[in-house]
Amino acid sequence: MPDRDSVTIPLLPGSPAAGLPQWVGRYLARENLLAAGNRVLVAVSGGPDSVALLHLLKRLEPELDLQLGVAHFDHGLRGRESREEAEFVAALAQSLSLPFHGGAGDTRDLARREKISLQMAGRRLRLQFLRDTCRCHLYHRLALGHTADDQVELFFLRLLRGAGPEGLAGMRPTTPEGIVRPLLAVSKEAILAWLRQENLPYRQDPSNLKRDYLRNRVRLDLLPQLREYNPRLHEAVWRTQVLLQEQEKLLAPEVERAWDQVGETLNPDFHRLHLPQFLKLPSALQKLVLRRVLQDILEDYPLSAAQVAGVLDLAQARKSGGRLALGTCAVARAGSELHIFRRLPPAPREGGRLPASSGNFAAGGWSWRLDSRPFLPGTPWPQEAQIAWLDQDCLNFPVTIRYFQPGDRFWASGAPGAKKLQDFLVDSKIPRWLRPFIPLVESDGQIIWVAGLRVAEGAKLTGRTRNLLEMEFSPGNADTRRVWKMLKACRRATVQS
Repeated sequence: MPDRDSVTIPLLPGSPAAGLPQWVGRYLARENLLAAGNRVLVAVSGGPDSVALLHLLKRLEPELDLQLGVAHFDHGLRGRESREEAEFVAALAQSLSLPFHGGAGDTRDLARREKISLQMAGRRLRLQFLRDTCRCHLYHRLALGHTADDQVELFFLRLLRGAGPEGLAGMRPTTPEGIVRPLLAVSKEAILAWLRQENLPYRQDPSNLKRDYLRNRVRLDLLPQLREYNPRLHEAVWRTQVLLQEQEKLLAPEVERAWDQVGETLNPDFHRLHLPQFLKLPSALQKLVLRRVLQDILEDYPLSAAQVAGVLDLAQARKSGGRLALGTCAVARAGSELHIFRRLPPAPREGGRLPASSGNFAAGGWSWRLDSRPFLPGTPWPQEAQIAWLDQDCLNFPVTIRYFQPGDRFWASGAPGAKKLQDFLVDSKIPRWLRPFIPLVESDGQIIWVAGLRVAEGAKLTGRTRNLLEMEFSPGNADTRRVWKMLKACRRATVQS
């Protein structure tokens, strides 16, 4: 028997199906996937793996004291078939007296806008829906139906793409974000046998038989050929992954110590590496640290050795300003730092206008609150970065909300004179990649507030101020919420340094 730190030897093809619920129950306990009282959202596509997962967890629900919910996402790719699958899953949830959460998205549109594959776009939309559902409905865990067969397919997909040891080690039974995979050590053959035994219906996705996708070609063509060389291919791959995961656990403390010395997490979606210290690490440890921090954002997205080498080249470059995109992650060189963050949307081009000195308005993806009142000297100044006090008599309405343009100049309050806005942002340690997202408030062609950073000299309060304009901005959508989180993180980092 393997020790408790090892991965369970899987239920491979040829295993009897009768005891599957008990086997999965023991696996849940051994890997500590669920706790009594957990609210668990089960992602169900309608296919055999996720349907089996739902039925198995439902049977274990009283014993484990779980509260289950069912989620299904329609990717909008197969028209009527997709709608029928959603109806099937909704009816299945109702038959089991479980709450159902349905979602849909335009996968083709996202793939076109982001220039990514349909599979990547669908995965991103699906995971975002599932995470949002967990958050909104207070689920503790998200259960996915990945199997031992998926692990084998993933191993060869990543091998073909040049993944490193961390990628070849495959999926984990659980993640820090609360994803659990109760069937990860069960073969698809065992699952199908159990569904037949229990007479449980499911849907078949015909796209799984199309050879347009690399994963399907690996499943349908490559693996059958490899089994001619080794009929126990599943077991061979699984044991390799066990070794890789054990090595990863052994190295993890050393990687964490190195990360603590050279890196910093500014928020969950934004990390920075201090390059002078980082580049003193041994080459192998540099790569491990990069994989560790990149994987924080990429999660299950596979990193190839070539991609890690590209990030390392960026870290070693003599000039600042370079940038790379890796799936949902972006890496940017900012002076003596390397910034690693979740990719932002395209930079905004249009802002808007704030028509009056009092009221609530929306412009440029932000919400704005304006309050005009007499200025009373001695009133405590606001400490929040999203609030500015301006001399209203120095302004003319409407004021304009816009974004960075080449040649912009700004006279910051307290500065001896105007300078290029770019130079002000450099001095404020705002990285190049974030500057196009910061809203600028303009009156009579002059920038009067770089929102979240500084008001202009010509609009600041003085001893002659009679009328105060309090201006507050806040994110108006998911994109600007992410920008505001990044800006706040940069402000804190500047204060701390």
